[in-house]
Amino acid sequence: MPLPACAVETLANNTLYLRVLVPVNVLSAEEDIRVLQVLQRVPESIAHNAEIVQAGFSDYQELMLSRQGLTRLYSVTLTLALLLALFSALASAFVISEKLSAPLGLLAEGTRAVAQGDFSRRHQIHSTDEFGALTESFNLMTEQLAVARQIAQQNQQEVENARAYLENILANLSSGVIVFDQSLRIRAVNQSAEQILQIPLMRFAGLTVEECAEQESGLKLLAGEIRSGFNTGEAGEWQRQVLHFTADKEQVLLLRGSRLPQTSGGGGVVVFDDITSLLQVQRTVAWGEVARRLAHEIKNPLTPIQLSAERLQHKLVNKLDEPDVKILKRSTETIVSQVEALKRMVNEFREYARVPELELCQLDINRLVQEVLALYQASDNTGNESPHPPITLQLAGDIPQVRGDPARLRQIIHNLLQNAQDALVNTEDARITVQTRAANNGIELNVTDNGKGFPEQVKAHAFEPYVTTKQKGTGLGLPIVKKIVDEHGGTIKIQNIQPHGAQISITLPALSGNNAQTATQSTPI
Repeated sequence: MPLPACAVETLANNTLYLRVLVPVNVLSAEEDIRVLQVLQRVPESIAHNAEIVQAGFSDYQELMLSRQGLTRLYSVTLTLALLLALFSALASAFVISEKLSAPLGLLAEGTRAVAQGDFSRRHQIHSTDEFGALTESFNLMTEQLAVARQIAQQNQQEVENARAYLENILANLSSGVIVFDQSLRIRAVNQSAEQILQIPLMRFAGLTVEECAEQESGLKLLAGEIRSGFNTGEAGEWQRQVLHFTADKEQVLLLRGSRLPQTSGGGGVVVFDDITSLLQVQRTVAWGEVARRLAHEIKNPLTPIQLSAERLQHKLVNKLDEPDVKILKRSTETIVSQVEALKRMVNEFREYARVPELELCQLDINRLVQEVLALYQASDNTGNESPHPPITLQLAGDIPQVRGDPARLRQIIHNLLQNAQDALVNTEDARITVQTRAANNGIELNVTDNGKGFPEQVKAHAFEPYVTTKQKGTGLGLPIVKKIVDEHGGTIKIQNIQPHGAQISITLPALSGNNAQTATQSTPI
């Protein structure tokens, strides 16, 4: 059976009533539920006490509600305060760490810049603590590094300028310069050295003089003199004179060597010059003086000797027997012929020693060659074959004119043709070729024969007086030719040609600097 329900309620006039509800037993399930309600007024005393209890309970409930709100409020407040304190601590820590790490970051950035070569970074000093001292030290270090780099760059620039200046001087020196290290290995070579020796010395850089001589046989004499000069133990300079043989000539080199100071790495330097032309000039001057004196000393007694011999023949020819007369005539003729030969030699001496008095004028070298070669025609006026070998002309057209002495230049052509004819004696199919062509700022005259050529021992001294292969020659022909060429400011060289023969080339400066086009045409004479 269900328990009764009871409640205390306040009705009208704030009077308390006790309400009790009790269900009544139901006989069957189909019947409606019946409830018995009893409403009883509570006595005043009990109602008063009940109100007090109710008021106290209400106060207690209010307090309970207030306690929960305060608890939640305090919880929320404390949570917010904790979060605010945490965020404040994090922010403070971030600010402080940022403030503390900022100088370190700047120093790290400056260090990276220094590592990349930028020494211009400077940082302001905001404190006097350890960071301030470190920043000041960093600024001082970068400033010193910048000054040191600037000084190093200036020194490097000065070294580069000095090196460029030295290289410019070496490149424009007419003397050859070779620089060696302590082991006599080639360190540097200027262009004049290669031009004088006619050997590409730059490819021998790093090799010793002996290794260079093994690869280039023409350097053996030079390498031996250089090694000998540096091995003499001399602390200062040494000087040597050495012969150097090239493909077409023999050179006389004057070597001057000196040791380099140890502060610059040690080693040595060799400066050399080609003094072949200087020696030739000295010999030419000496031979000219000798020729002048000989011509003076020999010429004076020649005429009296010839006159005396002729007078003896004239006085004694009618007083002697026939056999003695023949002996007298033969002796007199011998004396006269030898006196004539001595006179010719004296004239050649005088010609070689003669001070040049050139009568310069504008010349067409082709026309001058044709005028001279008209005397060497292939047949005489009677139609008989000439004993001279045929001469072929190969004259270039439109070559520039030269300024020279016609008589002296004719003497050159005559002398060269006479030498070529003498070289072709007893030579089968003998022939001579005279060629002209334009050269650099000048013209070139070549006289070529197919004779035996110049012996090597004569070729190097062909322009020196009294050097000849002819039995009756005086050896003054080519020296006179070279002297005339030098007087005109030209050059002359000789060379043997293959398979046999020789060629003498003369180069004369042109009257103007225009370059002529060469159009070669062959004309047999």
